[in-house]
Amino acid sequence: MTAEVVDEPDGSNPTEEWKTTYFSVSHHGVLTAHSETIRMPAGLAEVCPGVRIGQEGCVYGVRRWGFILRPSTLEAAGFDPTPLLTSGDDAEALRVMLQSATFDLPGEFIIASAEHPFRLLAPDGTLRGSSTQWRTYLGALAFFVSGGQVDAGFVNFWAEAEESYQQAVGFCLSALAEQGALHRN
Repeated sequence: MTAEVVDEPDGSNPTEEWKTTYFSVSHHGVLTAHSETIRMPAGLAEVCPGVRIGQEGCVYGVRRWGFILRPSTLEAAGFDPTPLLTSGDDAEALRVMLQSATFDLPGEFIIASAEHPFRLLAPDGTLRGSSTQWRTYLGALAFFVSGGQVDAGFVNFWAEAEESYQQAVGFCLSALAEQGALHRN
């Protein structure tokens, strides 16, 4: 587990410290648990209800490098994009809102599944966002083994055929080890 502070994109709005816990996978297949403190726009705790693991809450989704808040939660919390605007046109305002809702996190390939859930915790420790519907461990491994050609979650595969899923994980780990050996020679 690591612990560092990831800043809100520009710092022109007040922030508060939230915590994320999640898992990432390296291109060698190493699975790592993370716990990171993030500075997020202040006021989100009042507009993001408490949830259980697997309920999205104020998390719109997880992506390979981080997560995205629901932009509507920023708006409900009173986030003001005006200081970040240079031209004031609608396209720029939308871009700024989306960028302000997007957070990058340490890790090569972030996953979020029932087996390895993503969690977003408010300053008081209450779970306010979660994701279990992104990419599984196998999904990340398959991405690396295929050189990015396979981009699948395998969420249902894990839920419906766990033994076969674990065999596929083993095959992918073997393939990654073989690829690594080829690169070393």
